[in-house]
Amino acid sequence: MILHPMFSYTAIFLAIVVFSMYILSSLSGRESLNRYALYGNVVLSFILLLAVFFGFRLSEVPLVASKLPFLWAFPHKWNGILLTVFSFITLAYFKLKSEGSKKIGFILGLLGLVLVGFQLITGWMLRLVFFA
Repeated sequence: MILHPMFSYTAIFLAIVVFSMYILSSLSGRESLNRYALYGNVVLSFILLLAVFFGFRLSEVPLVASKLPFLWAFPHKWNGILLTVFSFITLAYFKLKSEGSKKIGFILGLLGLVLVGFQLITGWMLRLVFFA
């Protein structure tokens, strides 16, 4: 059973929401928004682990392995791992952060959105190449 798309689309949507909430909480200074972003980040980290796990299982399927171009598969795989690690790092940072570190929080949220965008682009390029 191929479960990677189910977890990856959920993770992409949730990552956009969580990192946007981190940016907004850094700009506005609202702690309630930061708390909801932390809860979302916990769920995001778990879903990203499942997406990476099922992505590795999907890459072992012979048909998928034969049709995947290295140009899109390599960055998609390692960016997924990097996004998972980055999710855990941001979770730890925002859980333990001090109040005066709004600039770093904004940069982490923005970097998270860039990673999510790159993951989305490489994933859709793989779908276009695979189904072409």
